[in-house]
Amino acid sequence: MPHDTPNLDREIMQTLLTHLARFPTKTAELSAQTDLAADINIDSVNMMELLMEVEDTFDVSFPLNMMANVNTVQDLADQIKQLVEKKP
Repeated sequence: MPHDTPNLDREIMQTLLTHLARFPTKTAELSAQTDLAADINIDSVNMMELLMEVEDTFDVSFPLNMMANVNTVQDLADQIKQLVEKKP
């Protein structure tokens, strides 16, 4: 089944921003360009918790090596989108 990309992008970003809203930020507002480490100070425990929530929401599983290239909210959204689109 093909995915509706604009809606999927929006849904993923909205989900991430909702989950990340509980973390204090150094910037005025969370956005796609928010750096997870520098702007939110998200640590590995919080990141794992976030990933588990996102896995449950989108019914995907994150490979451990996937996070190596994730720095911003947009990077994470892109990785989630790839996993969702690979689902049968």
